[in-house]
Amino acid sequence: MKKIAIIPARAGSKGLPNKNVLMLEDKPLMAYTIEAALESKEFDRVIVSTDSLEYKYIAEKFGAEVLMRDAELASDTASSFVVIEDILRKIPNIDYFVLLQVTSPFRNYNHIRESINLFEKNYNKYDFLVSMQKSDKPSFLIKPIEEDGSLKEYNKNLSNYTRQKYKEYHPNGAIYIGKIKEYLLQKHFLGNKSLAYFMNKEDSIDIDDTLDFEFALNILKKKNRKKNLLKIIEKKILEKKKFLNIKKDITLVGGTIFEDWDIETLGTKTVNNLGIDGITINQCKKFICELLKVGQLSKKIIIMLDINNIISKLSKEQILHEIKEIIKNVLSIDEETKIYFVEIPSVVFRADIKKEEIFSLNEYLKNNLDESIKYIELNKEMIDEFKNLKLEYTYDGYHLNEVGYKKMKAIIEKEI
Repeated sequence: MKKIAIIPARAGSKGLPNKNVLMLEDKPLMAYTIEAALESKEFDRVIVSTDSLEYKYIAEKFGAEVLMRDAELASDTASSFVVIEDILRKIPNIDYFVLLQVTSPFRNYNHIRESINLFEKNYNKYDFLVSMQKSDKPSFLIKPIEEDGSLKEYNKNLSNYTRQKYKEYHPNGAIYIGKIKEYLLQKHFLGNKSLAYFMNKEDSIDIDDTLDFEFALNILKKKNRKKNLLKIIEKKILEKKKFLNIKKDITLVGGTIFEDWDIETLGTKTVNNLGIDGITINQCKKFICELLKVGQLSKKIIIMLDINNIISKLSKEQILHEIKEIIKNVLSIDEETKIYFVEIPSVVFRADIKKEEIFSLNEYLKNNLDESIKYIELNKEMIDEFKNLKLEYTYDGYHLNEVGYKKMKAIIEKEI
C-alpha cells in the first residue's frame, strides 16, 4: 500500500517557544520524529509541513521532504485538519497517511512499524488507528471547577477509590493513521471505525511545556546511559588489565559494590579488585574471564553479583549458568583455585528493585551452586527485622557507605 508520513511543525509555539526544534540532547526535537519515520522504511514520502524557512532547513538536513504552508495555515487557530487536508490535496494516489507529531520523541521506528502492521491487518474493518496510553486517573476524577472555587461537581464519595480498579485510556498524540477519503469526510481519527495501538507511559511522553521538556531530557539521558554502558564497561576492563600484572592473593570479581570498595587487603591477604560498575554477569563472563586468562591468577576468587542483573531481567537460570561458566573458566586455568560467592545485599526503600527479588535469587543460587563453592551470607548480619538493609550501612538504599563496607569486610574475612 502507498502511504506517506505527515509531520506538522509550526514555528509559533507559545507554551514553549520554538519547542519543535529545541535541542534534546544531541539533536533538535523534530529530528527524532523524522529519523523514526525514515528508519521505519514504511513510507513512500516523509513530509514535514511548516511555515518556517528555518524549520525547513532543519527538516531537510535530517532527510525529510518539506511542504511550506500557506499563510492562512500558519496561525495558531488553524486546525490540524486543514493542515492535513492541504497536504492530502497536493499528493494524490496514496492509500492512507500516518500523522506523526514532533512532540513525541520516544515514539520510534518500531512503534511506527507495529502500528502500520496492525492497521493493515485490520484494513477492511477499520479506517483509522490511534496510539493510546493508559490514563493515570479515571475520567470521573476530572471535573470542571466553578469560578467561586466550589467542588460541587465532585459530589461523590471517593473514600473507596483505588486507582488499580480502573482501566481507561487516552490518545497519547504519537501516531494517527487514516484512510484518505474517510478522513476528509470525518475530519478526525476517533470513533467506532478507529483501532487502538497501545504504548507504554515512558514512550508516550508528549512535550507541551518546559516541565515536559525537562522530563523528556532526563528520560533520554537514562536511555543513552544504557546504550553507552557497554562501551564504558569495555573501557573500564581495559583499565583493570594493568592490575593483573602483579599477582595478588585474592581477586574480586563483580560489579558496583566491589568497584566502590577501597580495599587493599582482606586480613593478611592482598586484594586485586576487578569490580566494574554496571557490569552484568554475562558481561562479566565475556570480559573478566578473558582478562584472567592473560593475567596472573589469584589462589582465591571472590564473586559477587549486583542488583542490575535482576533489574536487567536476567532469569535465575541464566544467572546461574553464567556463574558456572566463570567458575569453569577459572578452574581451567588453575583447578586448585578456591572460589567464594558473596550473596547480594538486601535493599531498603528502593524504587528500582524489590528486596523479595534479591532474597529469591540468593536462595536459588545458594541451593544450586556446586558444594565446592563457598557461599558467604551477608544479610544475616546486615538486615533489620523487616529484611531491609540497615540504614546505617547504606547511603542510597543499596550502595554501601563506610560503615557498610567495614561490616562486609568483617564478614568476608571471617569466612575466608
